[in-house]
Amino acid sequence: MASTDSSVQSAVYSALRNNIMSLQLKPGATMSTQKIAEKLNVSRTPVREAFIRLQRDGLLDIFPQKETSVSRIDFSKLSQERFIRESLESANIELFIKKVTKADISELELNIEQQRATVQTCDYYSLFQLDNAFHEYMFNATGQKAAWEVIQKNSNHYARVRLITVWNKDIMMETILQHQKILSAIQEGSADYAKIYIKAHLHKLENQVQQLLESYPDYFVKDSIPPEEKFEVLLRQ
Repeated sequence: MASTDSSVQSAVYSALRNNIMSLQLKPGATMSTQKIAEKLNVSRTPVREAFIRLQRDGLLDIFPQKETSVSRIDFSKLSQERFIRESLESANIELFIKKVTKADISELELNIEQQRATVQTCDYYSLFQLDNAFHEYMFNATGQKAAWEVIQKNSNHYARVRLITVWNKDIMMETILQHQKILSAIQEGSADYAKIYIKAHLHKLENQVQQLLESYPDYFVKDSIPPEEKFEVLLRQ
């Protein structure tokens, strides 16, 4: 019985987490154990346990006797998550270039072709998934799967912003172009250029801060932008 309860709780947790990370549940959206339990046809106990886990993940804000809501995106936490990813990506790309094969190149080329296909149908979420798969492939190829898991576990704010940005078709095209530059550097065996392109790819959000705040003000924690970035935004106006 305990095993069944545990599996139900895990299923509820996974379903809610996937909905939050895919933005089916938007930042700031309110939630209740009763409504979620009814929708999933389960008791409130596994939902409450899932809420607690999501709160630990930083994806839910729980205010006892008041409300529970999907956490808004915090730019200060996003910056920390990006630092982790950039550090691990830069280290891994050097390993990948040393052992890359023709088969690896073909797989990454195929991934980029699939990315281009998503633009035609404006399939934003598929592009987001292919973007992740592009980077994950290189971690798997070097045997650094644990590093990719660290990135995934520490991307609750960064990943949601990435998904918001690809709602724009021009940004979709820019994302694909950046992947092509990374692949070209890999083909040339240049770890230095590959790291430069990866850094540019991961920092592109800095140029989109003002647009995101204007388009989706309710999705972000107020006053969470670091002071230096606020000044940069003001200078661009």
